[in-house]
This record gives sequence, structure tokens and C-alpha cells, in this order.
Amino acid sequence: MARPRSRGLEVVLFAAVVAVALVAIVLGSRALRPGSGAPLAQSSTSAEPVAQTSPSAKAQICASCWGDGSPDPQTTGAAVMENGVQVLKVGLASGYYEPNNFTVQAGVPVTVVFTGNAEGCLAEPELPELGLKADMSGGSATLVLGQLKPGKYSFTCSMGVNEGTITVR
Repeated sequence: MARPRSRGLEVVLFAAVVAVALVAIVLGSRALRPGSGAPLAQSSTSAEPVAQTSPSAKAQICASCWGDGSPDPQTTGAAVMENGVQVLKVGLASGYYEPNNFTVQAGVPVTVVFTGNAEGCLAEPELPELGLKADMSGGSATLVLGQLKPGKYSFTCSMGVNEGTITVR
């Protein structure tokens, strides 16, 4: 005949399993956060985007989702005229789109070129007001916006939290 188990032992074992699971979750989420020792691109104060070009570089994740909750750093970029098109070059820096603020001229075609090694929502930039989405999981993505009317248009990660603005005047 089998010996009956102690209810106290079951409670202790259950508590131990829960504690191990919590430790695994905390350590796993810290490993995904920027600043956890993973190599990320450094910020730049120039208008040129900072993009990881090394195929072996670790893909960046959205700092707005996995960072410390601070607001996106604001960096201003300038449109580059190429064959009559205003081209906005957006790279990645420490899990943010950079630069993330542009001003362009109304009535002149606009194209946004996203570059960098990203994964998750950061690799899926979109312009919600225009219904446009891109996939930069291959290292870059180009969105042709065409001629825009005056106003403000946002670009975000697919979760809508890592943001940039295009002001059209």
C-alpha cells in the first residue's frame, strides 16, 4: 500500500516551481532589453541615419517596448532630393528610429527608406495615416508616399509606440 503524501510537501514543491519560473521570466526579459550587454548601434547627432550594416550584428528590438519607458529621443533629419523626390533616410540607433523628425515640402513626392538590422515590431515600420506598412527584416524597406498634403504624418513600429513625425508644409 502506498504511503500518503504530505500536503505540506506539495505546497513547497509548487512554490519552488513558481519561483524558478519567475526567475526565468525576469532574466529572459532583461536579456531582451537594450543595455543588457548586446551590441547595439550608437546614437548620432548628424542628420544621417545610424544603421547596422554588419550581417553578423545582433538585430535591434524596439526600445519603446523593451526599454526603460523613457520617451523616444528626438532627432531631426533632412530630406535629400534625388531625381525630384524628397528621400527621408531613417536608420536605427539603440532600438529607436533615427532620425525621427522630418519636414518636407508639400506637393513634392516623398519616399522613406528604413535601414538597419531589426526584429519584432521595429522591423515593421508603418505610416498609419496613409495605411502603409513595410518589412525591413531583410535590412531595409522603402515606402513611396507620393505627394503629400500639408499636415503631420507619423511613422511608427508595428505596435505604434516607437514614433517619428513627418511635417509637410
